[in-house]
Amino acid sequence: MHIEDMEAVQKLQDALHEALQDFESGQHPEDPRRAGKLLMTLPLLRQTATKAVQHFYSIKVQGKVPMH
Repeated sequence: MHIEDMEAVQKLQDALHEALQDFESGQHPEDPRRAGKLLMTLPLLRQTATKAVQHFYSIKVQGKVPMH
C-alpha cells in the first residue's frame, strides 16, 4: 500500500498514542507505564492471531470439524 502523506500518518499515530496514554492514566493511575506495556504486546498479539488463523484453517482443510 502506498502512503502519500507521511506527515498526516505520523500526526494520526501521535494522536492515537496520546489518546491511549490519557485513557490509561485515567483508568490506571497506579501504573504510569501501562500504555507502553500495552504497546509492547502488539507484536506478540499479531503473531498469535496469525498462528490461530493458520491452526483453524488447517482444521478446516483436514475436515475434522465442519467450519464455514
